Amino acid sequence: MCDVNRVCFALYKGRLRRSLYCLAAFLLLKPPQLLIGQSSPSNFDVRLFREINNAQSQLKTSVISVTDNSVYPILVAAPLSLAGYGLAAKKDEAFDSGVLLGTSEILAYSFGYVLKEVIRRERPYEALTDVHTNHMESADPYSFPSGHSTGAFALATLLTLRYPKPEVYVPAFLWAGTVAFGRIYFGLHYPSDVLAGGLIGAGSAYIVYKYQGKILPIVNRMVGRKESDDVSAIVVPNNGGALMNIMVRF
Repeated sequence: MCDVNRVCFALYKGRLRRSLYCLAAFLLLKPPQLLIGQSSPSNFDVRLFREINNAQSQLKTSVISVTDNSVYPILVAAPLSLAGYGLAAKKDEAFDSGVLLGTSEILAYSFGYVLKEVIRRERPYEALTDVHTNHMESADPYSFPSGHSTGAFALATLLTLRYPKPEVYVPAFLWAGTVAFGRIYFGLHYPSDVLAGGLIGAGSAYIVYKYQGKILPIVNRMVGRKESDDVSAIVVPNNGGALMNIMVRF
């Protein structure tokens, strides 16, 4: 039987695909359990929510407000600016990154929207009492999964897969993690909401990255952009030894 502990263990071991399958099975087989006992103090999800939401401070509120408000502007600006720069400067890598980033965000939000409409979990400030929140205006009334976490982790994961460097993935995941934490801190989501959102975002980015060879040619044809051709030449030294593969891109 699949449960949250196995999801977390699979993610910890780096088995992203297996953890995503496990999460999907968990959501399909046991969705009512996500709603049972939301107001019960013995519910782990609620207890963890209370610990985070009750730890209010002026400094945390100020920092988290910045990251929380930055989510949608960054999610819109990042793919558009990368793709736009790639087209203007004829930088294939930047254009491709913008396309893949936008595609992963659309896929992640589409899946998250379907789950919201199916599960329809109330937000914490509606289901619980004495919740600290800085605002109650949301795009939709449902809590599971967290849309902000979904988008943030889709962006962080896709950028990490495209540019696996510490200067990219450290700030990307630090930002995404702060966004996810902030949704609980502000009383808008339970911990399980942001966990599911993070997995959906990361999984969507992984799927898009894996199938980029099929996605990018379609987009190139749609925008009338000529695909670059790779010409590979193999050089074999006269005295034997290792082969040298030289690839030239036109």
